[in-house]
Amino acid sequence: MPTKPEVKIERLEPRTVVAPLLVPTSFKLIGYGLSKEIYVYLSTREDGGDDVSNPDGSADASTYKIKIVADDSSTSTDRVLSLIAKPELDALPINQPLFVAVRLNGKFEDAQPTFRLA
Repeated sequence: MPTKPEVKIERLEPRTVVAPLLVPTSFKLIGYGLSKEIYVYLSTREDGGDDVSNPDGSADASTYKIKIVADDSSTSTDRVLSLIAKPELDALPINQPLFVAVRLNGKFEDAQPTFRLA
């Protein structure tokens, strides 16, 4: 029997996030169990099976193709997490809908559409 996730994304704000390359783009996760300890990334799959934010699997966040960090200028709670995404010039895939996915302690928790690179 599957276990209930500790982190659940109910929706994104805005509902569709469009992030131009090299431009910091603010968005929010709305749900529960949200904190700065979760790993937020982008995936082409609803099960979060691939990580297009960090396709090389690097431990060095400075090499990520799409950096997603907490927005320290906004208030975040366990129900709302304010984030900033900054896609690098060589980030892929362009014009394909992506899922915003979260992991907690290395375990996939949830994913929600729709994030697009522009």
